[in-house]
Amino acid sequence: MTDVVLTHMHMDHVGGLLVDGVRDRLRPDLRVHLAAAEAESTRFLDEYRSQMRTFETEYEVAPGVVVRRTGGHTPGHSVVRLASGGDRLTFAGDLVFEVGFEHPEWYNGFEHDPEEAARVRVGLLRELAATRELLVATHLSFPSVCRVAVAGDAFRCVPAFWDY
Repeated sequence: MTDVVLTHMHMDHVGGLLVDGVRDRLRPDLRVHLAAAEAESTRFLDEYRSQMRTFETEYEVAPGVVVRRTGGHTPGHSVVRLASGGDRLTFAGDLVFEVGFEHPEWYNGFEHDPEEAARVRVGLLRELAATRELLVATHLSFPSVCRVAVAGDAFRCVPAFWDY
């Protein structure tokens, strides 16, 4: 692995990189990409400062891999857009939870800016419903990959075919 993209700095997303001994097993040239607005976690900075690559708004990590800051959930929360041939997938991190489809205006106690999180969530869900691009998000139920459909004032997560 040469690159890690972090959507935000909550421990359930970065804690694995802080487990004793993990750092020593990673490549010395590993690059860790995250929004500059997220680069304030002291323990994480102590461990990975020399490998961090921060960005302000949007950054192309590799051909077909673009990370874009959305804010809302945390100041620098980001989504990752993947493209390969004609296939597209958006990894939404913690921007979308299960309940966020039926009630996109709802928010949870972990939101840094609840109104911004809801606005960004609705915008992303509308975009994905229009483009039919695949969505995956951290806290969605298995298989966690879906297409977004509009259902009145709400949305639905239509599970994608699981081909394994």
